[in-house]
Amino acid sequence: MLTRPSEQYKGENYFHKNGFLYVNRAEENFHLPLHNHDFIELAYVAEGKGFHHIGERVVPVYKGMLFLLPPGMSHVFRPSTPSRTSPPLIVYNCIFLPSLLLQLSGWIGDTRISDHLEQRLTDPSAPESLFDSDNVIDGLFRNLLREYELPRSGSAAYLQSLLVQLLLSIYRIMKDSQEAIIEGSASVAFHHVLNFLDQHAHEPLSLAQLAERCSWSERHFSRVFKQHTGQTFLHYIQHLRIKKSCELLRSSQLKISHIAEESGYKNMDAFLTHFKRITGMTPREYRRMVQEPSKPITSPLHNTTI
Repeated sequence: MLTRPSEQYKGENYFHKNGFLYVNRAEENFHLPLHNHDFIELAYVAEGKGFHHIGERVVPVYKGMLFLLPPGMSHVFRPSTPSRTSPPLIVYNCIFLPSLLLQLSGWIGDTRISDHLEQRLTDPSAPESLFDSDNVIDGLFRNLLREYELPRSGSAAYLQSLLVQLLLSIYRIMKDSQEAIIEGSASVAFHHVLNFLDQHAHEPLSLAQLAERCSWSERHFSRVFKQHTGQTFLHYIQHLRIKKSCELLRSSQLKISHIAEESGYKNMDAFLTHFKRITGMTPREYRRMVQEPSKPITSPLHNTTI
């Protein structure tokens, strides 16, 4: 843990080329002091491994990690080891003043996005780290550095457009991370729905009823259902009901009409149609076959022996 006082870096010492932006590619070492700054810094780990001292925390870092560092946040990167034979820790840095966010909000065009970015990039109490799983951030930093070091005609506008792309990519990564958390909670809720169906498939059930149990719309529930099961709700419920009827045909001497009703079918013709379509035989043929213990029956129901 770094406990010595933090030095402050001023943006006015960096914005010489264009007045609003500074980009570099640095090999981290043990000489740079713990520091804070009056600008926003986006720091992307491009190569190697090491540690990032942020406030009171020490975070292991590796390629693909992106840090959003608001003004006033004390931090410094350190390589894993001082040995020159180890792969270096390479970090891209892009810094700009918070006032630039207001200027770029017009380029972004959506106040919800620009407000969200401003909150995440200027609140010193909540530095954030993201992971660039698709290498989108990596490519944008390379383009930023190339344009910054070798400016051409229209470079100021070009740099601003690249920065807008970078900010929007950051926003998308943040939103995807949030949705992944929500999706994880949704998976738990959906697991309960499947358990409910196993126990109540013989009862009259509708898509609307089940969607309501998850507090989802029917359309969203239908999409998630197909995504998780590979089947529509109607096909899934028919398979569960026929599976139950097979269990009753195996384990009881109940009349087939009674088994149909116990499995959730009020209409005998519908039961016979679905049973033949799913198992390839009639209920009577199935019962006769399962009475021969030497011949296990392989059913199309979930590819299991029934």
